[in-house]
Amino acid sequence: MPVFHTKTIQTILEPVALQVSTMVVLDEEAGQGGSMPDLSEPVSAVSAAVGKLVTVGKETAESSEDKQLQQDLPRAWEAAEVSSTQLAEAAATLRDNPRSGPGRRLLISGARGILEAVSDLLLTFDESEVRRIISVCESVQEYVKVADVIEIMSDLVIFIKNLTPGLTGLNKLIDNRAKELTNPVHAAKLVEHCSNVKKAVPMLIASVKLVCSLRASQSGDATDAASSRSWLMSTINEDLNEIIRILQIKTSKDDLAQGDFSEMVAKIMGKDEPLAQQAFLTDFESAKQFLVKLDPESADAGLEALDKCLAKALALADHLQDAEMRESLQRQVAELRPMIARLQAMKDAGKLDTAEGRALAKEIAAKIDALEETMREAMVKEVVENFMDPTGPAKQMTNTALLEPTVADREAQWSAKAKAFTNHVEAASRTALQVARSGGVHDEATVHEIMDTIKHLQSLAPQLVSSSKIVLNNYGNEVAVDFMQTLKTEYCQQMDRLTGLMDQATDSVQFLKASEAQIHAGLEKAKASLVKNDTETAMNMSTTVAKQARRVLDVAKAEAENSEDVAYVDRVTAASMQLSQSVKPMVMSCKKSCAEKSEASRHEFNANANATGAAVTEVRKVVEDFHVPPRPPTPPSPDLPPPPEDLDIAPERPPAPVIEEEAVQRIELPVEHQSVAFDIVEAARDLQDEAIKWSVKDNSLIAMARQMALQMAEMGRLFDSSGDPQSRKELINLAKAIAKSTNDIIRLAKATADACTDRRLKQTLLQLIDRLPTISTQLRIISTVKAAQSGSRDARSDREASETLVLNARNLMKSVKEVVQAAQSATIKLKPGSAAELMWKLR
Repeated sequence: MPVFHTKTIQTILEPVALQVSTMVVLDEEAGQGGSMPDLSEPVSAVSAAVGKLVTVGKETAESSEDKQLQQDLPRAWEAAEVSSTQLAEAAATLRDNPRSGPGRRLLISGARGILEAVSDLLLTFDESEVRRIISVCESVQEYVKVADVIEIMSDLVIFIKNLTPGLTGLNKLIDNRAKELTNPVHAAKLVEHCSNVKKAVPMLIASVKLVCSLRASQSGDATDAASSRSWLMSTINEDLNEIIRILQIKTSKDDLAQGDFSEMVAKIMGKDEPLAQQAFLTDFESAKQFLVKLDPESADAGLEALDKCLAKALALADHLQDAEMRESLQRQVAELRPMIARLQAMKDAGKLDTAEGRALAKEIAAKIDALEETMREAMVKEVVENFMDPTGPAKQMTNTALLEPTVADREAQWSAKAKAFTNHVEAASRTALQVARSGGVHDEATVHEIMDTIKHLQSLAPQLVSSSKIVLNNYGNEVAVDFMQTLKTEYCQQMDRLTGLMDQATDSVQFLKASEAQIHAGLEKAKASLVKNDTETAMNMSTTVAKQARRVLDVAKAEAENSEDVAYVDRVTAASMQLSQSVKPMVMSCKKSCAEKSEASRHEFNANANATGAAVTEVRKVVEDFHVPPRPPTPPSPDLPPPPEDLDIAPERPPAPVIEEEAVQRIELPVEHQSVAFDIVEAARDLQDEAIKWSVKDNSLIAMARQMALQMAEMGRLFDSSGDPQSRKELINLAKAIAKSTNDIIRLAKATADACTDRRLKQTLLQLIDRLPTISTQLRIISTVKAAQSGSRDARSDREASETLVLNARNLMKSVKEVVQAAQSATIKLKPGSAAELMWKLR
């Protein structure tokens, strides 16, 4: 069964599949009364290509030291040679007798065998390459274990010298392999885990160096350093195991069955709560769609989605620091529960689609909107609060560890800073986890990226505490300081990464509004504290405001970097500069006022505080006006003549305009479930459900997406209950038609991406577009395989072909759906007057 996980395999299989598809179509036409043309030329071309591949295989077997390769290759090339001979014999027979039945059967047998044999040859080559990379991974794993027994510096030097070539070679192999994979998710994960290894090795070396230093000097306990060494060895081993696992994946699925986060979730949240793999908006959108349509067939799923919305709201409320927000969420959920119960009862009584049912659904929908908005507000506040100074607690802890032994209460200060650091890690992790579970994250990959980062921080934080304690207890040990600083750098990078993910998941305008409110409140509290001579509170508030202002500047900077709208970038930059220049005078004047305690110094601080507050407001206004443009002023009402004095009867109201709803050919699912037809048609209907949300008027992308859905549904209906296509020719032609439609989707979506001024939206759309050609090509190949397998006696191969075709259909429909969604988002930020502008109007 062909596999498509590398570009080389796909590139070589595609022309072979094209020739085979031509033979299959000709065979079906001949079976309907036609004659076979002379196939000598295409058969010769296929035989020549196969011959070259077989020659390469034989040469490789002779030169390779891979015993498994030497064992597997002969079987593959022999099958290829047999099939190539069959094709040649079939071509000769059909040339002499264009209607020969045995000749046609031999032709299809040879064509089927060629596809399988070429695929087997390519897979055999590829498996050998994978074994080579895995061998290097395992060599590195084995040698890393040596770190556990190194106790003197000379051994460490030898360790580094011997480890470096293996790591360098592995990095190169992984980089080349990632470029070769057709699945971008798998490729990205390979690179990520290899990068993790590259970052962990210097930390491992630093930890070994520290162990050697402490044991040589006998000045301190090396237990904590040895524990850090073991942790780093385990971390490297885990990443190498993941690399090995991903290397062996041969499917097109994006899901890498990533690690179980349940233990981490339970630790952070204080109880065992399942991680929702789907984005927050999925449940809310499903619930809202159900409340609008009130379709009895989807009522159970809709009511379940409503229950999930309430559960997520309560889960968020349980961990909120803001008591007012917590009580608001709990109150809204309490109000919704009996209403949803009434809707459930109406559904059970068959009264869902009635005037009373629609009125209740409308009322629930309004409250669900309010609940969703409250959840967003709550999470934004949490992000503002817990990511105000992302790396500050770590720096404060490590700086305290560096204090001289003569400093009074040095150990107590460090303990306080270490506790504050640990509390901050937990609070930031909890907030990030809530955002991943029920926040503004729209894709599962980002959810996993957040979860991976949290997991790494949770693992790294105790090691940073331990390393700083070693520094505290071994003052002047530069090796200990170097190790602590190395861990701190990695921690700060990971926390900055998590902060960036939170900023991406949080609406910029909402973040700036929440920050603005907190900054103004902090400034007012600082002013009041100075009046009362409460200098400690005043300084604390001014410092807090400075940290919050830096986060506002971070978000503003990200806004400017993300936009290609020059005018907007200029306005954000100017507002940011004004804020940046106002912060230091505000803090310094607060210090001055605390020291002098004079009326003049208070006035100076008040003026600087007002300048900072005004600058924050200006940043928020610039960003808000760009994302949410203000409505134009309402024109004044025209002067109307007075109504007639004696008007007893009101004039008749004109009839409401009739809005013609565009006709949509809804895709009907086959009656028989658990079939090839049902699975493919179901995938097509999923795309159609997305496409028919929007009007096709002035939106060629939506029109093309609808057409693709209908084409895929037509392909699904070709299959009978046994899973065989009723027409092999139609199957192949439909795959070609879908591939052409895919090209049109790519062209239209790329035009939108090119005109989009939002770099993040553009990049997301382009990444999704880049996946389409590969999946479309795979559809053509596997359709040919399935057509060639039709009628064969190899039940296993036929079943595998069916499963691969279904998987490919689902991947393509899902990818096109995601492109449509991303294009709609990107359209919001198009260059004015762009020719790529599409009309996105809900039906």
